[in-house]
This record gives sequence, structure tokens and C-alpha cells, in this order.
Amino acid sequence: MGSAGPRPIRSGRGAGLIGSTVTAGERGATVTGVRDDFLRGAGAVLDALSDPAVAAAWDRPSALADQTVGSLAGHLARGGVWVVADYLDLDAPATAVHATVAGYFAQVAHLDEGDHRAIRDRGAALAAEGPAAVVARLGERLPALAARLADEPPDRLVPVFGGGMALDAYLGTRLVEQVVHLDDLSRSVPGLGSTVPDDLVARVVEVGAAVAVERHGPTAVLRHLFRTDVAGPPVVPVLG
Repeated sequence: MGSAGPRPIRSGRGAGLIGSTVTAGERGATVTGVRDDFLRGAGAVLDALSDPAVAAAWDRPSALADQTVGSLAGHLARGGVWVVADYLDLDAPATAVHATVAGYFAQVAHLDEGDHRAIRDRGAALAAEGPAAVVARLGERLPALAARLADEPPDRLVPVFGGGMALDAYLGTRLVEQVVHLDDLSRSVPGLGSTVPDDLVARVVEVGAAVAVERHGPTAVLRHLFRTDVAGPPVVPVLG
């Protein structure tokens, strides 16, 4: 659905968790300030899931195949936010397998239907708890996660899908999850306003371009971005 301009950013339950420092965009590696950006996105998730319109639409189909609004919301809360705390509770791996955010998503692009079904099932299990329970859990876990991120060293590794990854780089992947699925939620719930700051959206767009380069090479991406007479397979969607 079209829009005459950017929708307002609401100030809700997720506001005020962290400062608003904005740093350089994602370049496929750890970026100073990504922890603040992740927490800003997490606050936007909490704001969106707290909206009464989401609870009202909880059992309706979402814009994503085979997912209700509730299962999308559950996936967003877990996969976009508190999974970070879950991984931090595990033993740190000795080495990093994923060096970049783009490299991580280039591997995720090869998930099979069984993997995607498991993701949907986890979201559906959370949805079954109801909107109030999901929002309450997110509201309880987010402040503790923010405090923990403030204390984690810059070289902290976490065990994630496919192998170890630097914490800050992994937070970059979670920012993508937050922004993309918040947009999915906005498309799924009529009247739900955007809670995502424009600079975070721009960072995620940069990550998307980096994933396309990782998968298809820079020349193909350059041509598909700026030319209309390009042969060969499309480079978007980047996880398609």
C-alpha cells in the first residue's frame, strides 16, 4: 500500500532503553554502535507488538505464507530479540565461522523447507501463548539483555546457526530480522504504523546489497541496480 511519506515513529514501551547514537552503515563486518542500533530496533519491536491492533489481528493470516500474525510476532520477538540472550547463555565457540553479516545471510539463503517449517513452528508455539504473554516476556527480557550487552567484550563470540560468529556481527543479522519482519507485520496489520527509524532501514538495505554481492558478485548487482537491459538471473530478493 502506498504512502505519502514516512509514517511517524511512535514513542512507546521500547523508547528510552538506550541512547540514539548513529554510526557508520553496515559494511559486512562488526560496526561500532551496532549494539545501540540493535537495541533501538528491539525497542521498535516491543512498541509494535504492544499495539492493540496486533493483538486484535493475532489469529488472522499474515502477509507471510503459512503464518498468522501471532506466529510472525512470536518469531519477531524471539528471532529478532531474545535469541541473542539465549545464545549468550551458551558456551562461547573457539572460532568464528561467519566473518560477515552478508556471509551469514548467504548461507541462510540455502535453508531447506524443513528448516523453514521449524522456524514457523517455533513462532506458532509462541503465538499459542497469546499476545499478552509474548509482549510481557519481551518486556521482561529486553532490559536485562540491554544491560548484558553493555558488559560483553568486543571480541565475544556466540554459537549461532552454522557456527560461531562475533557478537556484534550477529547483532547486525538480528537488526535485519527486526526491520524486515516489522515491515512484514506492518503489511499484515491494517493501521499499524511504522516504529522503525529511517536510519535503521537504510542500514538493512545496505546489508541486503552486500548479501546480493556475496551471492551474485558485484558486477551483476551493479548492473541490476542501475540498468534495465540486463541478462541473467535477478539478484533480488536477496534471500530468494
